[in-house]
Amino acid sequence: MIGRRSVLVVACGAVLAAPTVAYAQDASTSPTSSPAPPPMQYPFVAVSPAKSKAGEDVLVSVGCPVADLGEVKSMVLDRVGKFEVTSENPVIQGAVAHIDDKARPGFYAVTAVCKTKTVTINLEVAAVAPPSSSSKPPQPSASTGKPAPPGSSAAPVRPGVGRQVSKIPVGAPQTGGGPFSF
Repeated sequence: MIGRRSVLVVACGAVLAAPTVAYAQDASTSPTSSPAPPPMQYPFVAVSPAKSKAGEDVLVSVGCPVADLGEVKSMVLDRVGKFEVTSENPVIQGAVAHIDDKARPGFYAVTAVCKTKTVTINLEVAAVAPPSSSSKPPQPSASTGKPAPPGSSAAPVRPGVGRQVSKIPVGAPQTGGGPFSF
């Protein structure tokens, strides 16, 4: 009986170890080079930064051969500079563009024509925080902290008015009850 158990244990161990050995062999033959990056969608248009404020300059980049680049426009851009090659492989051209000073917050399409294909990206114009009225800290109220003289129209300030409880509890809350209270 003991002999059968030993054979059974050895057989089960061999069955369980076989996939481990096979996996170890596969792991040692893994490729040493990294996978190639996915191909770039060409042509393309990009704006950096993609979120800007009215009156700021942005960089518009277009992936398109030099001879094929047509018009680059947006209703929010009032000036687009001259495009220059910023990368040779693939060919990427860039130019500085200016967002109109009176542009309202929102998303605006920036389009570029590359030969016969039109590519578009959104540019977000962010809201500009209104300037503070003054950089000085607020002035303290005219109150001197002294009680009003008798007969004045100002109501006297009473300490503790508006509180919900007359005595603030101290210590942990006492809930009581429950299945374990005796």
